[in-house]
Amino acid sequence: MAPALHAEEMTSQIAGLRLGVPVSLSGRYAPFGEQVRLGLETWQAAKDGAEVVVEDDRSDPDVLERVLRGLAGRCDLLLGPYSTHLMRRAGRVAAELDLLVWNHGGAGDDVQAAYPGHVVSIPAPAGAYAEPFVRRLAEDGERDRLWVVPGKGSFGRQVAAGAERAANERGIPVTLAGPGDALPVGGSWNLLCCGSFEEDVAVIGRAVGPRKVCAV
Repeated sequence: MAPALHAEEMTSQIAGLRLGVPVSLSGRYAPFGEQVRLGLETWQAAKDGAEVVVEDDRSDPDVLERVLRGLAGRCDLLLGPYSTHLMRRAGRVAAELDLLVWNHGGAGDDVQAAYPGHVVSIPAPAGAYAEPFVRRLAEDGERDRLWVVPGKGSFGRQVAAGAERAANERGIPVTLAGPGDALPVGGSWNLLCCGSFEEDVAVIGRAVGPRKVCAV
């Protein structure tokens, strides 16, 4: 086992590294891409010496591929994009170029399992997202029905499938509903919504009286 590095040693190893990061500074993922950019700038200020090269992928897979290929030729480390949708393309490019990409923004189960040896995933897989919430319900003695409202994409379906599985294991009844389906207007129930930011906001906005709410 390699010896642990002290903070000073880690800082010296980071110094001089160039990190390439495709970030959605425009397009549908821009609100989240801006948060990524700010986070990287904060990290860079705290770890003097590392260079961070950020380029806009415009929330588009084709642009993302061009950006990632360009960054690969001039950076020491590559971070993946925000969103499972874009990370699918990033993983494919990494495999084609025999590169390693650190996935910090794509939680889809399929993305995390694809391209072994070329993608290192930091987030929990989407299928495990609801586990802490369902576990908390069970620990609190909740046996009220859990309404699960996934969004239109595969991410939401994967989160919902994991939530249903976790709830079934703990004896919590589950109802799966679509983004526009009617929700309870009374009684005792809990809510998990797992869609896009806009979809989750819409669901929570029309939910009346759930005991506990989780949005991912």
